Amino acid sequence: MRKNIVRKAKKHIKNTVALLLTVIMTVSLSTTVRASGYGYSTIDSTTFKSNYKITSIHIGSDVMDITSNAFWNLNNLKSITVSENNPFYASYSGCLYDKYYTELLCYPPALGGTYIPTTVVSIGKNALHGVPEKLKSQIRDVVDNQAQGNWMEDDIPGSHFVHVDGTIKWKTEDGSIVSPTSNVMNLAAQIVANSTSGDMTQAQQLEAAFSYLSAYVSYERSLDEPSGDWTKEYASKTMATRRGNCYGYAASFAYIAKGLGYDARVCTGTVTSALGGRTDHAWTEVKMKNKWYIFDAEMQNAKGSGYYKQTSASYPAGPIETLENYAVEF
Repeated sequence: MRKNIVRKAKKHIKNTVALLLTVIMTVSLSTTVRASGYGYSTIDSTTFKSNYKITSIHIGSDVMDITSNAFWNLNNLKSITVSENNPFYASYSGCLYDKYYTELLCYPPALGGTYIPTTVVSIGKNALHGVPEKLKSQIRDVVDNQAQGNWMEDDIPGSHFVHVDGTIKWKTEDGSIVSPTSNVMNLAAQIVANSTSGDMTQAQQLEAAFSYLSAYVSYERSLDEPSGDWTKEYASKTMATRRGNCYGYAASFAYIAKGLGYDARVCTGTVTSALGGRTDHAWTEVKMKNKWYIFDAEMQNAKGSGYYKQTSASYPAGPIETLENYAVEF
């Protein structure tokens, strides 16, 4: 898994990081410092001595070891940058990471907000020292979600789809590899085969399949409202005919997400209508770590963007009201 993440991180970050790194000149110890040495160089708690006046730090190419308490009590620190030639460390948007952006090593306490690369899946000891509690919680949530989403197929627990010799197979709980075992599983597998590859992370597969489904299926207006155990029927019909209403889109993506190893459910309720007032609607919710996110493939098809991985607060057609939800299983 780590080799795959490193390879993707180097490819994705290489160009964008270079634009954000700037050469910082040493002004004075009260504002900006440059940390470097000759040969083997370690930065520890004695390097900056908890100097609260320090606001930014540049780490040179010859720094080989940074201890977890190196930035202790630097409460006004807003930015850390690292030489591009450093073989062990890197920076992005003011934060310190390992060279390949898999672990957050220091989030400066005075840095209000930043973008955390999607390859970051762990937080180092003391990396959030001095960060306000609310922001600290948000950072942990982001990294926790990314840790799950950055799994490769071999790392995903439980039953799920896997790519085998150009086809999609089903990996069972005991690790056996079998062909899809039902019609709805086979139809979901076809969409996964057409939209993903085995070298994608779980999160990349989910996004690719969502984009494919929202474009693959054409909206078909229908006044019927489903009843009973309807999710398999609607999903199968929608994926087979490439036509469906919001219930069909929602059920289809729920089975696709389930096939990719996520817990998924179909929700029905109401959303804000473009014509005013409220309208009946259905959408998919996918569980990532301990939080459910909204994925609305039908609205994505209609609006073009904005309906992938939303919360109830960020959902564009909100307020969204859930009346029923249906867990899906193959």
